[in-house]
Amino acid sequence: IEIDKSTNWQHCNFNLTRIFMYNRNIQGGRNSAPFGVRDHRNIHGGIYDQDPERVPFPFGVQFSRPAKYHTKGQKFKVGDTVWYELSGRFQNSSDFIQWGEGTVKRIVDVEKDLYQLAGKTWNYDHYTHPLIGTAGGPNQYMSPTTKNSKAIYRTWAQVNHPNSHVRRNALLGVDEVMHPALMSVPGEAMFKVWDRETIPESPIDTFSSFFDGDNKIDGSASMSTLPPQPTLEYAREKYGPDLQFQGSKQNGYGPEMWGITVEQLLAVKELEGYEESMTMYDVVKNLITPLTEGRGVGYALLINNDKPLRAKYMTSHAWGERYDHFVRAINDSRCEGPFWVCAMALYQNEDMPSITISKQLGPSIENGPFATVLKQATNMIAVFTPAVDIYTRMWCVFEIFMAVKSGVNVQFVALSYQYLSGMENIYDAIFEHGKKASPSVNARCGNPSKPINSDEKKIRKLIQAFPGKFDTIDSVIEWCKASYHIREAVHPGMGFRSDPEHYLFLGGPGRFDFLAKNLSSAALAIDRLEEVSERITERTKSDDLCNTCCIL
Repeated sequence: IEIDKSTNWQHCNFNLTRIFMYNRNIQGGRNSAPFGVRDHRNIHGGIYDQDPERVPFPFGVQFSRPAKYHTKGQKFKVGDTVWYELSGRFQNSSDFIQWGEGTVKRIVDVEKDLYQLAGKTWNYDHYTHPLIGTAGGPNQYMSPTTKNSKAIYRTWAQVNHPNSHVRRNALLGVDEVMHPALMSVPGEAMFKVWDRETIPESPIDTFSSFFDGDNKIDGSASMSTLPPQPTLEYAREKYGPDLQFQGSKQNGYGPEMWGITVEQLLAVKELEGYEESMTMYDVVKNLITPLTEGRGVGYALLINNDKPLRAKYMTSHAWGERYDHFVRAINDSRCEGPFWVCAMALYQNEDMPSITISKQLGPSIENGPFATVLKQATNMIAVFTPAVDIYTRMWCVFEIFMAVKSGVNVQFVALSYQYLSGMENIYDAIFEHGKKASPSVNARCGNPSKPINSDEKKIRKLIQAFPGKFDTIDSVIEWCKASYHIREAVHPGMGFRSDPEHYLFLGGPGRFDFLAKNLSSAALAIDRLEEVSERITERTKSDDLCNTCCIL
């Protein structure tokens, strides 16, 4: 190989890899691969027990452009924890891509978006260790409470890692492998991941109830420090027997008693005239309103009139979704209920002047049915389905905000598939809808093609009263996203085989896809949360300066 100043060293490395692989295949046969973890077992000090920095990446692999979970326009800074992606044919795995974890050490070229990474070989935790489940590998520690998992795996690497160089580095506490192939990695081949240490704090005060009129936003809390779940008796003692509800009641019952069970929601599909393609709009128009016409009560209270159900779970969802997807997502969530579902709770018929939808909603959002239910609810579930992105719906994002503000635990539930060309394909609605930046200022109520309705006007007016305005809502949404994906980030365990082809690799999507999705989504949400928080801080400083000038 002739080398001059114009040589592309990354390309040169791969050419050298081909020569190395050719020589290896001739001497040792195809099954004597030195890169696979399985082939290193019980081999200490041999020619294959090489320093990971000196072992070329497998034959024919190249950086993926883009990586599966790379976000377009994503930039990286020195110190970021990232996963890089390589594609090609791998011997120890049926996957055509493999991931490795590294730290950004240097920005090589800003215009060309190139970065130098330091890979790792032993400094893993219970989320990401690539040798868990392999023969001779370490034990699996799945619990998030395993705080000392890195120390456990370091001790294992010092004694039991199959490579002597890795064992020595573990003893020295050094795990920055400056591999030649990682000297100039394209940004498109990388995606930032959660560092498994940073736990974002709530951007608003979750202990001071939203309904007390305190719009303070400088408090902080994590989901694990939310106040205890309230009882109905406690809520009535705090807010009064009506929970400050100012709308029209149904048969003397306030909205907190308009609950419905998941079995009753499923039974709607058995009603005459129901079709699988029906949206929530269709179900209300064609099934619910005919059944409740002239009764003065919503469907939930109609079927539970003898024993009204307290709505323990507030439900936030989009009416444009298929009803079948909505109810199956709730059923699959294993949430106990009973649930407050707007379509089933409110009296949807406009045939009785004393209990119109407007009168049930009341004069203000703070004293309407949604706020009333949240004052005594134990949980709120946000339902994600393929058809509609709830982050584009004003009521949905505001309900999530209200729940967090009042200390109600928010859970994301989803129907994670869709039908396409007659085949059932995986579709993760929480991930797909969450990865997009959806500023709440653009969210709408009702038909987006029509002028702003009265509900949207009320919500926008209320949001404008907050110091951070719509940025406050966005910060809460991103915090909820990050909290969800952090809880979902778990090691896939031993069930899937996708052995790493090099000591710097983790493995492929056959084993690590779910983890990669959640680690990348958590990092993206945390970054957006920090961006929004900075905007809020700057706006607050600007407002304080203006107020000072006015005083002067």
